[in-house]
Amino acid sequence: MADLAADGAARPPVFSDLRSWSAAELVVAAGAVALVLPTLWSLARYHWSTSDGAHGPIILVSGLWLLFRGGSPRFRPGSIATGWLALGAPLLLLILYARTFRLLGLEAAAVFATLLLLGLFYWGPQAIRNRWVPIAYLAFLIKPPDLVVIGLTQPLKIMISQVAVAVLHAAGYPVAGSGVLIQVAQYELLVQQACAGLGSLLTLLAMGMIYVYLTRPPSRTHVIALLLSIVPIAVLANLLRVIILVLLTYHVGDGVAQSFAHDMAGMFTFVMAMLGMLLVDTILDRWHRQPQ
Repeated sequence: MADLAADGAARPPVFSDLRSWSAAELVVAAGAVALVLPTLWSLARYHWSTSDGAHGPIILVSGLWLLFRGGSPRFRPGSIATGWLALGAPLLLLILYARTFRLLGLEAAAVFATLLLLGLFYWGPQAIRNRWVPIAYLAFLIKPPDLVVIGLTQPLKIMISQVAVAVLHAAGYPVAGSGVLIQVAQYELLVQQACAGLGSLLTLLAMGMIYVYLTRPPSRTHVIALLLSIVPIAVLANLLRVIILVLLTYHVGDGVAQSFAHDMAGMFTFVMAMLGMLLVDTILDRWHRQPQ
């Protein structure tokens, strides 16, 4: 069944009106595809294949579904033609520069900005405003600069390693720590390796935003509380991940802990984090349902 537009009229499925596109519009669409595909290939090869970027394919597929689930917006060209002419050429030059020097994060950001300008030009500002949540969600595909990631996560890594050492020491394990280094028995682990799941923070932020968007909590307070809970949930989930990996290293050896078990621990921790967010949502929902 066709979805309904805001005015109540039936909206055709995405791309069902390709025959109505002009030759110029088809050329622009083909050019956009040619612009995006090399960047997606580079992201898949150099970022999505790592633990920090493994969420990329999920965000890409689900984000495109959210963006077009109400059908393709009608063309409303001409609203910001001047802006496109002024910013389009510098962005294309920026993409060329980023690809030449293999600056993947800058390249992805420039491609994203170029597509956003195309959307503003062909769909109009109103259509973009109506889809700002899926667009912001797709922005999580942009690879963050390594220096920014290190600067933001290093204090968390130190804190998580110290708490993990304290918990395991209280449980009677021969464990000690210094900074991001954890030593258990004869093994040494770097939290940079054992806690690569800190990249899941971005994934959880993205998933939390879409969860709020789809479930539409009953009040603004509920929304704010749920979004604020994502960061502590992610930190607790990664603390659990580090503890699991230290225990695996101690009981079965470093080889197992850093092979398939490492990835399984990351998946288990991510699932636990999502369940934690659902638990917070349930608690908030029951609290708001209570008579005041």
